[in-house]
Amino acid sequence: MFAMAFGKARTGAALNNAVLTTEGRVTLIDGALVAAVLLGLVLNSAFGWWWADPAAGYVLVYYAVREVREIFSGEHLVPLTACPPETYGYTCC
Repeated sequence: MFAMAFGKARTGAALNNAVLTTEGRVTLIDGALVAAVLLGLVLNSAFGWWWADPAAGYVLVYYAVREVREIFSGEHLVPLTACPPETYGYTCC
C-alpha cells in the first residue's frame, strides 16, 4: 500500500496532476491507519497486551476528529476566485 501511495504521488507530480498527488497522500494515510490497527492486533495476540488494540483505535479516532475539525472549519476549501477559469479541475483547484 505504501508503494502504491508513493507511486501515485510521484506520478501525480510528474503529470502536474493535483488530484493524483492528493490521492497518493490519502493512500499513504490509509496505509498508516491500517498499519496501526495491524500493530495493535499483533501486539494483542502475540504478547497479550490487551490495551494495544484499543490504543490503535485511538489513533483512528484522533485522525477522524482531526479531519472532521478541518472539514467544519473550512480550511480545506480553495475559493474559486483563486484559480483562473482555464485551470478549473486541472492544476490549480
